[in-house]
Amino acid sequence: MAGFCTKCGAPLNEGVAFCTKCGAPAGATTGGPAPSATPYTPPVSSTPAAYTPPASSAPGSSTYTPPPPAYTPVGTPQQTSGNSAVKIILIIVAVFVGLGILSVCGIMFGIYRVSKAVHVTNNGSAVELTTPGGSFSAGDTAVSASDLGVDLYPGANQQKGAVRISTPKGSTVTAVFETGDSLDKVLSWYKDRLGSGASVYQSDKSAVLTLADDAKKTSVMVTIGNEDNDGKTKIAIMHSVGT
Repeated sequence: MAGFCTKCGAPLNEGVAFCTKCGAPAGATTGGPAPSATPYTPPVSSTPAAYTPPASSAPGSSTYTPPPPAYTPVGTPQQTSGNSAVKIILIIVAVFVGLGILSVCGIMFGIYRVSKAVHVTNNGSAVELTTPGGSFSAGDTAVSASDLGVDLYPGANQQKGAVRISTPKGSTVTAVFETGDSLDKVLSWYKDRLGSGASVYQSDKSAVLTLADDAKKTSVMVTIGNEDNDGKTKIAIMHSVGT
């Protein structure tokens, strides 16, 4: 009759001298039930168990198929309104810059043409400027009674700064003289030369006589004054001729 190992409780076959499980000597055996042994419980492992995918519900399929990935957007659509505004601003700026460049080029071209058309002559005592629209001269140039349209006061000395202007619409000559005679004497003399047709305006220290001939498109203006109180009387004459 078979027995059990007295050490581990494993069943023993008849006639064996050692336990086939633990190797202990068979010794005396009993036919009774093997002593109860406390079942071995392995310690709880801290390592997480490997993931075991769920069985597929599809018939005949044993391969795990992962679920489809979550939707990932390709990208946020670009905001085109801001870009359009920037482009418009840049276009406007470019237009203004272009107009400015064209204006500067036009001005420079105009200056170039004027510089080619204008001639300046300086002889040391007078300067003459000649342009396509006329001429201008100023300085110590002598003028005559025919230039001024009236006789020169006897003994008066011409001062510096005579001016001649000539344009397609007419010409003007201006000169200044100085005399030691009184204002009243000079005024009386020019009243006789210009005649009764002259307009006269007089104050304490100055007087103005004007004579105009509309038919000949000429005018003469004589200004007399001694406001400097230096004992000298200034005579300024301007003669204009129209065309």
